[in-house]
Amino acid sequence: MRFINAIYHASTKTVEYESLNGTRLLKTGGSLNWRFNNPGNLISVKNQEGKIGVGVVFNPDKHSFAIFSSIKAGENAKRDLLKKKYNNYTIQEMMKKYAPGNDGNNPEDYANFIMSESGILKGEKVGDLDDTKFSKLIKAISKKEGGLKPGIEKWVYVTKLTVSDGSRPVADVPFKVTLGNTSYEWKTDAYGKLRTIIHTEPGMAIVVKYTNSSGKEDIVYSSIAGNETKNILLTRNFSQFTAKTLAEVPKAPREKSTQKAIEYIVMSGDSLSKIAERYKTTTDEIAKNNNIEDVSKIFPGQHLTIYGGNANSSSIYIVEQGDTLAKIAEKKGANVEDITRQNNISDPDKIYPGQSISISNNGSNTAGDIEKLTVNPPALKTVSKKPLQNKEANTNKKMLESVGGKNSGNPIALLPHDQREAPWMAVAIKEAKKWKGADESIITKTSNYHQLIGFGKMLPNLVGSKHAWCASFINYCLQEVGYAKSHFPFRARSFIGDSNFFEISKPIFGAIATSGHHATLVYGIAKGDIIGLGGNQGGLSIINGSISAGTIKFSIYKGMRYFLPVTYKAYYNEAQKNSLQQFDVNELNSKVLNMTVKSKGKESTR
Repeated sequence: MRFINAIYHASTKTVEYESLNGTRLLKTGGSLNWRFNNPGNLISVKNQEGKIGVGVVFNPDKHSFAIFSSIKAGENAKRDLLKKKYNNYTIQEMMKKYAPGNDGNNPEDYANFIMSESGILKGEKVGDLDDTKFSKLIKAISKKEGGLKPGIEKWVYVTKLTVSDGSRPVADVPFKVTLGNTSYEWKTDAYGKLRTIIHTEPGMAIVVKYTNSSGKEDIVYSSIAGNETKNILLTRNFSQFTAKTLAEVPKAPREKSTQKAIEYIVMSGDSLSKIAERYKTTTDEIAKNNNIEDVSKIFPGQHLTIYGGNANSSSIYIVEQGDTLAKIAEKKGANVEDITRQNNISDPDKIYPGQSISISNNGSNTAGDIEKLTVNPPALKTVSKKPLQNKEANTNKKMLESVGGKNSGNPIALLPHDQREAPWMAVAIKEAKKWKGADESIITKTSNYHQLIGFGKMLPNLVGSKHAWCASFINYCLQEVGYAKSHFPFRARSFIGDSNFFEISKPIFGAIATSGHHATLVYGIAKGDIIGLGGNQGGLSIINGSISAGTIKFSIYKGMRYFLPVTYKAYYNEAQKNSLQQFDVNELNSKVLNMTVKSKGKESTR
């Protein structure tokens, strides 16, 4: 099992190791080098490979020892130290620094023990040892440092809950969590995560409640703590909506008033005709407003400015007690399927008093993609007995008439598009356009993606294969739109097995593609291979006439594995129905990013 974090509890001589899925391993007692997975008892230093924690020990002076993810990782760190720092030392010379006398050691006795155990001669230098002798040196040091004497191991399991609206994490959702006989008031964090529930007592009851809009506590999750770690995703199935463009009591529109433009982000599978139909306008109007030369070519992630169509084309209906979609559709001469689709209603049998629904007056709904404000997690068993009280929600249960279009006297109250499809892709495209083929030596001056995700001290710049930034770029894009990062966000393989992500068998738009050595974001396909948009791509490419190191652009890949944020899981069920679009990769770099790629190079890896 792979561990990502470690905490040392000095009072009980216990190291608490945390795995990717949250399960804990407690290592108590035994030798210090066994507890810390540190065969050489290495002191903690900056940028130690494989280190996941630090343990402070007084023996008798204060020392900060590194805690490694595994015994093997600790051995590898010891090998690296010996080769880098003591390569030109004999064993006697090395021990004066490795185990100095002022730390309570006897360097001469230490050296004699190592030479006796390994067969290394007095004059031999560490750098001259063959593989057999070097391995014996490693084992001898481990034996001298405590022999990896085992203590007691105990596995502790957990329950982790994450709240999503279907495609994004939802922050600040309050829950009452009862563990056994004790209750806590907890809220989800910025990534939609509730505090980890540790199974301290087998058989302990776990009950999670949410207070709905009528003041009733609904049980949204219950279980018994056992010998199994559970990662639970709670997907909300009710949203209260508000139309900020409408007044509490609609007033007569002013003549020749102009509606504020809608900023729309093109989704995979979109066409101008589909978008025009959705917003009651024309392809020519959208093309003219956005300087589109070829109406047959638009690209996912592209920003469009859209104005609505004719007056009185749509209206907002506030759901009343006892309403169903069928009743509303019959009452307003609309179609249930259209209402469901245009309002992103996941379950047509579940609507709620106070909920706002966009309905077309002529029976065909306009695009009422609407802002989500509050959350009811799954397992709601009752309908609210009264409308939600929200000062921004219009509680007048009449049809709220939409108003006008760009050039009419009645500007239409179309609501802004809610970008639910892979919103991190918009960030990636924005960054790629910003840099337009600039290489990593230029990008790093103001946008060190390692630093932007919190690892600038470890990786101070983007330049070179040792500072490969493909994964840091992806995690930056996720971070910017509120998704949790991978636990080792600067590593391309970090998405594999990480509890914040789930693996999919078929790539979709926005999926994270990784080979373990490089990571990119799926955009489309080209002759069966995926097209990825990512950072640190195109090493040694000739871009805009100059030689470039790693940059941000579109490239072609095969043989990848695919992952998505766990909070995107519900939306994925719909997204996987859409096939990836075919593109020409050079056209994407030219048309979408406004850069010319004349030759393809090799990506750097991490």
